[in-house]
Amino acid sequence: MPALCEVELDIFSGMPNPTWSLTNAEADSFVRRLSALPRTSARELSGNLGYRGFIVQCTQGADTQSVHIQKGTVRISEGTTNVHALDKDRALERWLLTTGRPHLKNELFQIAEREFQ
Repeated sequence: MPALCEVELDIFSGMPNPTWSLTNAEADSFVRRLSALPRTSARELSGNLGYRGFIVQCTQGADTQSVHIQKGTVRISEGTTNVHALDKDRALERWLLTTGRPHLKNELFQIAEREFQ
């Protein structure tokens, strides 16, 4: 059964963040990429204003994971259990942004893209 994944670009305060659904192929790729990340100790995610990364909700069967990806830090939450991983070179984060290109206004895409420079 393929995973159903909804991506949220965590960028706005006070208004809804843009969201999009991954295709089945993208969702499979996301799950594979996520499982390949090396695990690490717990790291704090930033709550700054502006770009704060991505929140991905994936449901596969009865299981739901919430994945927060921000500046190389990944927190995978399933219920009350949190696991942390390292997104070296921010490859997964960059890949997620590319999946959003058809769904994001060009100006917003460029703002998020500047976060990787």
